[in-house]
Amino acid sequence: MLAIVSIFGTVRYFTVREAARLQTFPDEYFFPHCWTQTMRQLGNAVPVAFAGVLASSIRTHLLKVKAIQCSRRLVESTLTPNQLVVEVG
Repeated sequence: MLAIVSIFGTVRYFTVREAARLQTFPDEYFFPHCWTQTMRQLGNAVPVAFAGVLASSIRTHLLKVKAIQCSRRLVESTLTPNQLVVEVG
């Protein structure tokens, strides 16, 4: 559980909103469950901002791979069978 301990030893648990902000959930996001279930979900969540960056990176990589495959097909389609080159290694 997420909590703050003061220098006097008192404990204050984070609110659902504080925990959601740490995980970069938007303020308007609604959690329909009780505090315990919501905190468990937030603890297991991937931060929203990180998920966005990761998805963007994967998309960029897949687009590069697709472009390479398309350019290879274009080169192969313009070569005659005698011109085909096989890469080794």
